[in-house]
Amino acid sequence: MIRYLVLLLSVLMGAAPTWAADSPSVQVQTVALTQQTMTDTVSGYGMVSPDTRALHTLSLPRAGQIVALLVSAGQTVKKGMPLLEFGTSAESTLSYQQARQAVDFAKSEVARVGELASQQLATQSQLANARKTLADAEAALRTQEKIGANRASEQLVAPFDGVVMAIQAAQGDRVAAGAPVMQLARAGGQRVLVGVEPDEVARVRLGMSVSIAPVFGVGHQSMGRVTQVFGMVNPQTQFVDVLVQLPDAALIPGTRVHAEIQLDQQTGWTVPRSAVLSDAQGSYIFQVHDGKAHRVNVKAGLEHGGQVLVQGGFASGEPVVSLGNYELRDGMAVRGSAR
Repeated sequence: MIRYLVLLLSVLMGAAPTWAADSPSVQVQTVALTQQTMTDTVSGYGMVSPDTRALHTLSLPRAGQIVALLVSAGQTVKKGMPLLEFGTSAESTLSYQQARQAVDFAKSEVARVGELASQQLATQSQLANARKTLADAEAALRTQEKIGANRASEQLVAPFDGVVMAIQAAQGDRVAAGAPVMQLARAGGQRVLVGVEPDEVARVRLGMSVSIAPVFGVGHQSMGRVTQVFGMVNPQTQFVDVLVQLPDAALIPGTRVHAEIQLDQQTGWTVPRSAVLSDAQGSYIFQVHDGKAHRVNVKAGLEHGGQVLVQGGFASGEPVVSLGNYELRDGMAVRGSAR
């Protein structure tokens, strides 16, 4: 009986290595490590508007009436294009006529006093005063002519290529001298007031590059720079405003845009986000060598477009497990293909 048990035990022990050697393998998908330059960004949204330095308010130096408006707000205009027709007020016309009469009277006085002085019936001082009165009257007349009081009507034209941003007067309105009637934006520079999350704005600095693209549809992408970072939350949007200047005018004012402020750039090895796992020891990836998965601890960095920058003691020439890695343990056998 004892010999039988010993024989049975030896048979079982001899068979154990056969099934133990058939360890299971895990189906995985692998990718190669790639080098890439990645940019850390802060995103926000805003609206394109003309550069405030390019805004120009049009007004007329004399009182009068808007006879006809020839453009509308938002319209693109070219230099020399008529904007409105303006009629001079009766008061301005009267002021010009009075200035004209004052010149005529002063001229006659100079002639009269000059004749008297030649007969020694008037002094040189009186003649000098008459000439000064004439000079003052002529200066007043030139001022009236300069403001256009000598013209009954006038067309106001665009002083440069641009866009009509606002019209402050309606057709038929009577306007005072110097009152603003229209605002134009010069074609050229633009700006965007970008709203940034309050907890991210501390990372934004003056001079950083910004990529600007329309929110709706596919449009031209512009590059600008941060010129101002505001120090408080906008009560209307609950974001912190960041002012971005655009050197070109590729976008239509009023366009809603998405902005990416470029904070930092790093170049290194990247893997798909799914390849990076984490546990109590930190982040790690699995690399395949001789058909087995080997854990490699890494430090994850910037992430963009589903790719993550990683640093660690990995082998750059060995594939990285991107799918199926949740089932792996260090040293497990794997099977699968590269993606």
